[in-house]
Amino acid sequence: MSLESTPHILIVEDETALSALLKENLKLAGYSTRLCKDGEEGWQVFQKERFDLCLLDVNMPKKNGFELAKLIREEDAFTPIIFLTANTAEEDKLKGFALGGDEYITKPFSTQELVARIKAILKRTSVIKPDINVKEEIYHIGDLKIDIPNHIIYLSGEEKKMSGTEGELLKLFVKNKNQLLTRNSLLLSIWGRDDFYTARNLDVYINKLRKILKDEPSVEIINVHGSGFKLIENITT
Repeated sequence: MSLESTPHILIVEDETALSALLKENLKLAGYSTRLCKDGEEGWQVFQKERFDLCLLDVNMPKKNGFELAKLIREEDAFTPIIFLTANTAEEDKLKGFALGGDEYITKPFSTQELVARIKAILKRTSVIKPDINVKEEIYHIGDLKIDIPNHIIYLSGEEKKMSGTEGELLKLFVKNKNQLLTRNSLLLSIWGRDDFYTARNLDVYINKLRKILKDEPSVEIINVHGSGFKLIENITT
């Protein structure tokens, strides 16, 4: 793996032993890393370097993981975030997803599982690209032009940015417009698994897509009670 293609991961973790373990395991998996001991240091480093993914401990001094994630998302809508925490409360996990987190992993965890999650996220968000030439994926629905590789929606000359996950989810809806997509099929297609917290994450992303699409009245994502969702294109003549 060349230096240019090596994904660079930010690790913000105040437990020295754990951060060293993460660094070593991610190095063995083929990633480069940058360690920070608290949220304030993590924020300073994030502004200076380019990262492909962020691993953020939730309970840290100076700035906790949620505070750091909020700052990151205000500046960068795309870089995936994985929260690491000993907190098992449901409200904490949902808060992490609402802040734009892609995963929420509870300590103690298997480093093999973490690496597998990282690989899945990077593949899903197209951070790792198999070729220097990115395949053009442009979709049209209503008056929307959806540029998947560049994470942009165009409407009436205006641009709206999307995260990689939002783009992949919207692509599924557009390719299957006016058809039912079950919750299970969406979860397996985007996250590769179907569990309670991933299902709640799906709800967060559905709401985000609805906000993105709200200025195009002919396109709507509706709930199909007890089954899933459907993207409806209302064509008026």
